[in-house]
Amino acid sequence: MKSITYPAYQRTPFLTLILVCSMMNTGKAQGIPFYTVSPFKDEGYFTKTVFPFNPAFMKTNKVKSILLKSDEDIGTKYIYNFTPNGSMESMTTIRYDKEKIDTAFYARYFYNAKGLIDKKARIDYRDGIVRINSYQYDQKNRIDIIRNFSLNSQMPNRQQNSDWQREVIPRVDKMILKGSLPKDSLWKRMIAENSFSSWQYRYYTENKFEAEERTEYFNFQKNNGNSDTCHQKETYYYLNGHPAGLFLHNGCGAKTSPTEVYQFKDGLLLQLTNAPSSSESKIEKYTYNASMNLVLMEDLWSGQKVSELEMTYDEKGFLTSILRKSKEMNMIHYFQDRNLKVTYSFY
Repeated sequence: MKSITYPAYQRTPFLTLILVCSMMNTGKAQGIPFYTVSPFKDEGYFTKTVFPFNPAFMKTNKVKSILLKSDEDIGTKYIYNFTPNGSMESMTTIRYDKEKIDTAFYARYFYNAKGLIDKKARIDYRDGIVRINSYQYDQKNRIDIIRNFSLNSQMPNRQQNSDWQREVIPRVDKMILKGSLPKDSLWKRMIAENSFSSWQYRYYTENKFEAEERTEYFNFQKNNGNSDTCHQKETYYYLNGHPAGLFLHNGCGAKTSPTEVYQFKDGLLLQLTNAPSSSESKIEKYTYNASMNLVLMEDLWSGQKVSELEMTYDEKGFLTSILRKSKEMNMIHYFQDRNLKVTYSFY
């Protein structure tokens, strides 16, 4: 098994995990881009990378894993594993203090016969809780429902959370680490008992926009007797296949002004504006090279640039470095630079 290592400076996580990109110098792609070029949201998926990894790149280049780790005695390392088809198989975050290491969390992805995510499991080692998301799709392969189950794995030497909505399943964490899940009978019983929550999706056309509405429901009626189960709602507007705006509803109320606005050029996102109606809006601008790989990201707060992110690639399109430059000293706590090394292994 071969491996290569590059130094890299990585940025801290985005607060929204809405991951975006753009291209100012257009041109024909010379290869498969390292990252995908669409906004993406998935809790816990990325902590030290900027965009979702491109499965086509991982498959073509037979990438088996990516390791991000600094040379510091105290820090965090991130391990991403891929299937031969290039899909994300697992992600592990490990904190270390010299020789002492401690797993922070582990995420595992399971796929159906169509290559779509079937279930996702996340082990949170801080409180011993395992969260499993079960995906359901409509006839157009669009997400229809995501059911969320929380289990207490009773891991040793961890703070236990015995909240009423969490099922106690001994050794479920060991089961997931070995690549399996509890039997379907567990999920069917928890659904029958309303011991779950869910994201429910609705798609419709409004004026010239295609809308994707996501509503989170608490399905614990039998436990708390509350008939108002809607927790939160968000709506994406798409134009010509690209997202144009995101609306975060006040609770589950009606849409008001957009929370995020996207501007595209030549099929790629030119910039993301966060809180566009606010005087303290934040803008993220992106520049791509001819291979559609990100080379520059700029952060502007209230019209002033506070940082920029430079990324470089080798001749084969592999990410080789990420350099963060902060413009304001008082922004360093948010844009904390860390010197990580990128190591690849291959099938």
